[in-house]
Amino acid sequence: MLFKRYGLALVALACVALAQSDARGFLKLRHDREDQSWALKSGLAVTDVRAMRVIAGISDDTFAWIIDLDAKSLRKNNHVLLVQRANLCVTLHVFEHTSADFKEVWSLSEMPSRTWIQNEIGTGPGHGICSQAPRAPTAHATPDGRIVLEVPFLLDPSERTLPTSTYSFAWDGKKYALVEEHR
Repeated sequence: MLFKRYGLALVALACVALAQSDARGFLKLRHDREDQSWALKSGLAVTDVRAMRVIAGISDDTFAWIIDLDAKSLRKNNHVLLVQRANLCVTLHVFEHTSADFKEVWSLSEMPSRTWIQNEIGTGPGHGICSQAPRAPTAHATPDGRIVLEVPFLLDPSERTLPTSTYSFAWDGKKYALVEEHR
């Protein structure tokens, strides 16, 4: 009887270990495909996309994804915008291409302190800028070198459309600073 219990426990542990290794393998494969896809879209090398992804904190076994990678709009500053998403939260990362590799020059993982809608937009600790609406925030770079963050908010659950708060950031020589916000 004791032998049966130990045998069942050993089988259960083996199943858990195999399931975890399958999940890690699946995530690694998905991130590899994602790197290739973003490389084609952005014109960057797959190794550069992977390097930026890893610096941004998206390892091969992380449940987070790149939802935008723009290597063109911020080119005048030699910058690349990477927008990371995990659940309904986003984090913005800006990388500078140095002679050897990439270095992160700016990131945004929580709302600027002067925002007037702070109580309607959540920031998950370590998770980024989160929306309380059923749609995740989005961000993109503009041809004039700005970064625009749009965060949907939910005032009335019966509303059919979700209003957004829009934040615009511009490079001031050291960081991307908030220059404009609209509701």
